[in-house]
Amino acid sequence: MVALLVAGTGMVLIPRDSGTPPAVSFSETARLTALEDTLLLRESATTLAESAAPAAARPALGNAVTLLTTHAQALLDPNGAPSRAISSATPSGTSTTAATAPSSRGSFLTGLAISGWKRLADARTADGGMARLLAAVGSAQLLQAEKLAAEWQLPLPDQTTVPETKAPAATPLAASCPTEIPTPEPTSATTDTALAAVVRSQQEAIYVYQVALKRLDETKSAAAAKHLQVHEALLQQAESLTSANCSDVPASEAGYRVPEQLTQDPATFLGAVEVASLPRFGDLVALSTDDTRTWAVDGLVAAARRSMAWGAPLPPLPGLMLDAGELPSLPTPTASPGSTASSAPASTGASTPASHGG
Repeated sequence: MVALLVAGTGMVLIPRDSGTPPAVSFSETARLTALEDTLLLRESATTLAESAAPAAARPALGNAVTLLTTHAQALLDPNGAPSRAISSATPSGTSTTAATAPSSRGSFLTGLAISGWKRLADARTADGGMARLLAAVGSAQLLQAEKLAAEWQLPLPDQTTVPETKAPAATPLAASCPTEIPTPEPTSATTDTALAAVVRSQQEAIYVYQVALKRLDETKSAAAAKHLQVHEALLQQAESLTSANCSDVPASEAGYRVPEQLTQDPATFLGAVEVASLPRFGDLVALSTDDTRTWAVDGLVAAARRSMAWGAPLPPLPGLMLDAGELPSLPTPTASPGSTASSAPASTGASTPASHGG
């Protein structure tokens, strides 16, 4: 009967909205959670820096505020929609979620380290671009926690250690790869091109470390020798992943032009080489999946740690080629009913430097 009435009158029956919101993707959930955690940590660092914390700790806390501000800005909704982490906050800036901002240096360090560990874990599963952002945020937060723990002589929780993952062994090409493999466009961004870039970066790093070993003092030479072994292992793993991905391993160069800085200040140049490898690992995080993604995430953290070991200034988002000054400002928390709080953009609390963590 309903069908006859509809056909006879030309009416269109629109089903009632069930009220069920669309499912939120894992990547979006990971972004929102990361933003919430980062805002809470930023609030804690700001409070600690302004409180009766030891004077010696205040510059480090100020740097942490700047770093976390940059991370929060980068984690804002790219479409400009209000974020749950911002809109669910009270006018005072305290989140209304179950989590609360850490109130001591020790709890702040624990929260910062756990946040970094969580971001790195989520980066293994999130979509490409979000995976790279989460890996960058997680790396910076974890290493900042390690740096502050050493400076303040405070412990970190065990779960801050990112598990080391070995690359899978290359499978026989005849058994797993097609007879003809299409050659990607030179300008295309694929897993193949990202792996090739990582291989080349490791080839160059090995050469530079071999040259630098002869120019460093005994202590730094010992550290460089250990890093050289790491790069040799990384190269073998990257080549294995490349072959398993049915791609050709880039041939090594006969030699590289040695810049004057390597002769005058080899330690600083080694730090620059490590920093230069970060975008290569970041690209591989974004363009790969599964074991290759996991290897790239771990490689990003390790390269960032080596950069800091050589005293190189670490970017606020390792692995991302990003001008932090172009990030959007953080909006003020949405006012609760009856409040007259403004929705104008909030001050970031500190200027954003080009690099951080050095």
